[in-house]
Amino acid sequence: MPSSEKQGNRAGLAGGLVPLMVRFLLIGIPATMRIRREGMEVLNSMRDSGRLGVFAFFHGRQFLLMSCLRGEKISTMVSLSRDGEAQASVMRALGYRIARGSASRGAARGFIGLVKLMRWGYWPAFAVDGPKGPINEVKPGAVFLAKREGIPVVPITSSARPCRIFRKAWDLYLLPMPFGKGVVLVGDPITFDDDLTEKAMARDCRVVKEELLRLQEKADRMVGLRIED
Repeated sequence: MPSSEKQGNRAGLAGGLVPLMVRFLLIGIPATMRIRREGMEVLNSMRDSGRLGVFAFFHGRQFLLMSCLRGEKISTMVSLSRDGEAQASVMRALGYRIARGSASRGAARGFIGLVKLMRWGYWPAFAVDGPKGPINEVKPGAVFLAKREGIPVVPITSSARPCRIFRKAWDLYLLPMPFGKGVVLVGDPITFDDDLTEKAMARDCRVVKEELLRLQEKADRMVGLRIED
């Protein structure tokens, strides 16, 4: 077998194993934890009344969210890159629906995909400062979709202790450790007007940012986490 073909086979094997390992961690670690969920009645009420919302969260806090929201009808936009394909594989395995695209590539295609999935009752979910930051800076995608569709943004976050904070990562990714305690918080829905001007979008992105920061600080306090330590 040519060396190039062997290398391709090894790359394909690794590419298949990585999503499997990530899925195992996403399911296995939370299964060992004591996780408190607060604000879930917001989702239950909206779902029971047939209303949709746009989930908004910060990129570094998505680990517990991906696990604890399994079973909900959620869709998300994943980039068209090779890394995006691996992420999409994990998300599909967890039961989420995927629209491919990102702010830098295929954005229109991704939004169209999310809108189509909304017609089937799927809530779109956005890591609002992703995919590359800056950290905690809300980009307009979630707010734009909420305004366009006339639905609220629903802020959501998580925290855990003990955990590992990847301090060299742009998003300070939080990875919970097994057998610890965690929390998933759902905030009150944020409604907007239909003004899509640049000034209005910037204003409403600030509102989402402030609420997510408040919710994140509350989650950290609930588990006794101090990021600066």
